[in-house]
Amino acid sequence: GPTARIILVALLFVTVPQAQGAFTLIGFPIDDPATRGVVEEYTLARQLKTVRIIGTLKTTNWVLDRPPFAATLARHLHPPLERYHITEQGHGVYAVDDMGALRGSVRLVARAPERRVYLVEGEFRSLAHLLNLSGSMVFALTYQERWEGNERTVEIDPQLYVRLHNILVHGILKILAPLIHGVIDRRVDSLTVAAQVVSQRLTQDPQGLYREIRTWPDVGPAELEEYRHAFRILEDGGKGGG
Repeated sequence: GPTARIILVALLFVTVPQAQGAFTLIGFPIDDPATRGVVEEYTLARQLKTVRIIGTLKTTNWVLDRPPFAATLARHLHPPLERYHITEQGHGVYAVDDMGALRGSVRLVARAPERRVYLVEGEFRSLAHLLNLSGSMVFALTYQERWEGNERTVEIDPQLYVRLHNILVHGILKILAPLIHGVIDRRVDSLTVAAQVVSQRLTQDPQGLYREIRTWPDVGPAELEEYRHAFRILEDGGKGGG
């Protein structure tokens, strides 16, 4: 009767999950549960210092769209990253491995001409193997083109959210935080220098870099042709017109 219907309606309100509010990150509506989980339940969050590189938005996006080739450029042009490899796994997922301390995967979650969000999942070991961490990281980038004098530059503002899986770490986070932040800072500083070196060569000497790339054994014909076409390099290594 009426009482049973009232009870049934009440049970429906209790058992049917209520719609959650929209989740946004640097202007992107994010519906990826793993990304949302990291940002909303982070262990550490950092607004990293602004990075400035010589170049244009077009070149920056071209490199970011090719993670394996970007890692190859970094390995050759910035020796501290010579152990750093990225390989494509399919479906927008890339494996990251520096042959020791870092191993995991990276996935592009959202993309726009001046914004990107990445999800990184894996493990990290300190150089002395005293700290072994596993977890997930969300890396959000906003960037814009600027003029500095007569030179075009790209200004990048990175945000970092880290969610660690190690239960013990959460209990002693205040003690470990300086060490973890130091690890993050050193790795970010190395990647920043590599990005600056790579972008400078791509902007100021693309044909000279092309001649170098042709001698690298870890660059395939398809990557070489993509580079030649993107930077209008002639077959002999000279600069094309247009």
